[in-house]
Amino acid sequence: MKIIYMAGWPIPSRAANAVHVMKMCQAYASSEHDVTLIYPQVDIDNLGEISDVYSHYDVKNNFIMQPVKRLKGRIGLIIFAITASYKAKKAKADVIHSRCLMSAWFACHTGIPVIFEKHDSLENQGKITKAIFRSLLKKKNFSKLVVISDALKKHISTSFQIESKDIISAHDGADPFPEHDIAPPFEKNEERTQVGYIGHLYPGRGIDIIGEAAKHLTHIDFHLVGGTQEDISHWKNELSGLKNVYFHGYIPHKETIAYLKKVDILLAPYQRKVSGYKGEGNTVQWMSPLKIFEYMSTGIPMICSDLSVLHEILVHKKNVFLCAPDKSNEWVDTIKYISENYDEAKAIALEAQREFLETYTWKKRAQFIVKNLTQKERVQT
Repeated sequence: MKIIYMAGWPIPSRAANAVHVMKMCQAYASSEHDVTLIYPQVDIDNLGEISDVYSHYDVKNNFIMQPVKRLKGRIGLIIFAITASYKAKKAKADVIHSRCLMSAWFACHTGIPVIFEKHDSLENQGKITKAIFRSLLKKKNFSKLVVISDALKKHISTSFQIESKDIISAHDGADPFPEHDIAPPFEKNEERTQVGYIGHLYPGRGIDIIGEAAKHLTHIDFHLVGGTQEDISHWKNELSGLKNVYFHGYIPHKETIAYLKKVDILLAPYQRKVSGYKGEGNTVQWMSPLKIFEYMSTGIPMICSDLSVLHEILVHKKNVFLCAPDKSNEWVDTIKYISENYDEAKAIALEAQREFLETYTWKKRAQFIVKNLTQKERVQT
């Protein structure tokens, strides 16, 4: 099957959705589909020239990347959407998978079945955006809506009167964790437990919780990987008195594996309000964080915030340790407990890894979406 994937966000960028798009294109292609990624070309994060984007995201060069220059503003978005749709029609695609609402709407006029993927509820979107979404749902060639959690599926189904059968709930994913050795990014003190966090440092990510834990657990080292220079400077100032907190800065996605291999415990201290990229919105009711699946893939004990949407994936002391997002004492106690009862914690982590390999790899996700297309578009993978 020939699949055109339309991204709504520039690639490369520091946003998690850029990782999502690249991994999904690889996953579709790995299931023997012919995949072309059409994406807006603009450097929004000052990443500079990256000679090999495939390598930057640690994906195979098994799909075509087709950049389209995008102008700023709504007019630029419309021009990009029309151009992407034209390219899909010219390529005679069998299916279009779009992460861009405007592109999905225009793509429905090509006569090609369209999948639109949405990761939030549209509650904070303007009237025009909601009107375009409602119009998309009525298009003859609109095939399926893909969302990232059952909670989001239920909410959108109710809010926009969409039949449940027209929505595919597919959690995010990750690649299997590599077994080969990787050069260590820092010198590990084998006598001290090493705790890791990988991700952004903006509001809702629980960096203050990590700081509180570090204050009480001075015999344990805490490593934070990621963040903008501004956010790193802020938190370095906030936690300046702590000698056991290390900031490693922004690391290309493929290089985070080396940091994961060096830690003993992983933290995901999401708060009750979780902002998206650059601190916008609140995704806490619907989210399916890439971080959770990347952590599950490692077989390393994980502590995560006890949030209702994550119960779709995580079960306390079965595949994770859950703590109240706003009670730092629980995090302190749990980190201490894991460090003192590591064999028990490791068994729980290995169960998480088993569940991940069974259900949550990117390839499994791509196959699940294809399987759930309408009979007309269905292809065995």
